[in-house]
Amino acid sequence: MITTSEITNKKFAVFMTVAFSALIPVSIAAIAYKNGNMILFLFLFRIIAILLPLIGVLAARLPFKSLGWKPKFKFKYFITALIGPQILSWLGAGIFFLFNRSAFGLGLEGLASQLPAESVAAMQQLGVTPEVLLPVLTIMSLTFLPITQILPSLGEEAGWRGVMYPFLKGKLGSVPGRIVGGALWGVWHWPLIILGNYFYDGDYIGKPFLGPVMICLTLCAFGILIDYLYEKTNCIWIPSLMHASMNAATLPVMLLTAGGTGSLSVLGPTCFALIGCLPVMAVSLVILFAGKGRKKAA
Repeated sequence: MITTSEITNKKFAVFMTVAFSALIPVSIAAIAYKNGNMILFLFLFRIIAILLPLIGVLAARLPFKSLGWKPKFKFKYFITALIGPQILSWLGAGIFFLFNRSAFGLGLEGLASQLPAESVAAMQQLGVTPEVLLPVLTIMSLTFLPITQILPSLGEEAGWRGVMYPFLKGKLGSVPGRIVGGALWGVWHWPLIILGNYFYDGDYIGKPFLGPVMICLTLCAFGILIDYLYEKTNCIWIPSLMHASMNAATLPVMLLTAGGTGSLSVLGPTCFALIGCLPVMAVSLVILFAGKGRKKAA
């Protein structure tokens, strides 16, 4: 793990400049997504943009090897990173549907916000039913999908948890550092919401202001969980796995919203919405205040 003393103000400025230069390809990717150009979207966002935080680490000449490349950690942290987001995501979806029962219903339409429209159309043509796809996607989100998405997630994690969080925690303190770090992580995603209607469907409640606020809030909560595991393991692969699992957890949940959730999408059922993220927020608050309490006791 890169220590605070190794991240000078100048090096941090270089890192942030490179990492947030991704706002340009993310903005173009968002427009491409809105216009249905999934190939350009995936190339600009899932390849170019997510690599820039990692490139920022190299550009700032920070100790790259200190990120923690050797998988020396307890197996329980691997399981927590892989399954934790899934459990919290399903709990959040359950709370959302408990209070919004009319939004519940099996259907492929809800996947349109997470998968290319062509993929959903192909499933429909092949006669793939939500009843069959739900257990398949659930199993894949618990196994195959997070593992295959570790490398893309690594691009962000090397920058956010590897550099940005340690610097901010060193300057502001652990709790405010994590909160500010999560907010900045959310801002990095703003073009996807503002320009591309990504994360939240169409005319969601409070558009266009609530969506950008919500992504900062939810990523702040997830960032605390991810950073906690990174501190425990000192291995960059673990936060990358949890990041990948967080993304994968949305897929099976979206099958439960036939036709999508429309104006309610900023509330749920995914873990990037207010109600859907409540379990994540609860665990994050426990981590924050438990850690603060231990420091006072010491």
